Amino acid sequence: MFTNYKINDIENFETPEHLIFESKVNHNISTLISMVQDVNRLVPHAKTHKSKEMLNHLIDKGITRHKTSTINELEILGECEPQELILSYPIASKTKAQRLQKVIKKFPKTNYSSIVSSIYHVDLLNDLEGIHGVYIDLDTGMHRTGVSINELDDLLDFIMSKSNLDLRGIHAYDGHMHAVKNDNERSSLAAETLKDIRKLQEKIYSAYKFETYDIIVGGSWSFHFYLDQKDIKLSPGTWIYWDATNAEQKELNFQIAGVVLGQVVDNNEHEGTATIDIGAKAISCDPPTEKRLKLIDKPNAILVHQNEEHGVIKLNGEILNIGDYVLAEPGHACTVTPKYPHAIKIDANGDISGKINSDARDRKI
Repeated sequence: MFTNYKINDIENFETPEHLIFESKVNHNISTLISMVQDVNRLVPHAKTHKSKEMLNHLIDKGITRHKTSTINELEILGECEPQELILSYPIASKTKAQRLQKVIKKFPKTNYSSIVSSIYHVDLLNDLEGIHGVYIDLDTGMHRTGVSINELDDLLDFIMSKSNLDLRGIHAYDGHMHAVKNDNERSSLAAETLKDIRKLQEKIYSAYKFETYDIIVGGSWSFHFYLDQKDIKLSPGTWIYWDATNAEQKELNFQIAGVVLGQVVDNNEHEGTATIDIGAKAISCDPPTEKRLKLIDKPNAILVHQNEEHGVIKLNGEILNIGDYVLAEPGHACTVTPKYPHAIKIDANGDISGKINSDARDRKI
């Protein structure tokens, strides 16, 4: 019914619905492993899938170390007992530090680590029992979290000389490359990130003669620029489901595995628009409006307005009638998963093969 997406009995779906195409997920996993070759170099982010089923699938493929953004993700995914879970979001309160302690004790077979970028963060983690250690979060240009290469001497000294924590390594998320389409420009930015990492390595060795730690770098827009740096662990995020924004990277061979099925509920011939039931509650709502979705097989159609339950599409010559089904590529896959309690799995034949629960969507108390 849709190019490259086969769905049987489409009229039986109650839209909007989050669909995950199994063959495309498997393609993405195979593609990533073939690019990196050594699965021990992979530390992917779990924030896109938030799923125990998906994490177990990756563990079965030999990918045993993962990052999370929330303690809730950490706790839910700890049930799968991966080798390591890294909280790639700084702990900033005693309440969260206490909850992290409970998770560590609840699932002790997994190693738990956290990123830090200040002595404040280290102090909150310092007395936790069983924590595996910390990664210095290096700000290489995104300026969201992390410490710059020129301002980390006190933090480094505190970790190495005054804290109870082990330095597990260096963490650098170069998210400032997001949506930079020119791969030469992104390559140059990656080279600058690598330069800062090597400077930090020199600081660590010259001051403490310490070199047994990991370097975890990159996101979906940058990880492949570090493939030739064999000592670096790679940390893509959105790769497993992919999305319309990431697909603008023509050099990568991932496929969009997660889409949203919707339906045309009304149209306005005078305005040249159609209204679909894919509102802000159903698909990525953090990109600019026109980037929140891309309709498959309708290349000229553009989202021009969105409310909770409605999406208004400027047709620009495309044809959509009331009752027609539409398939939307999300602009940002990671923000779609938590909008649904589960996604519907579609197999290679176009049939429903099960559900993928968004296990880490809700807070566990």
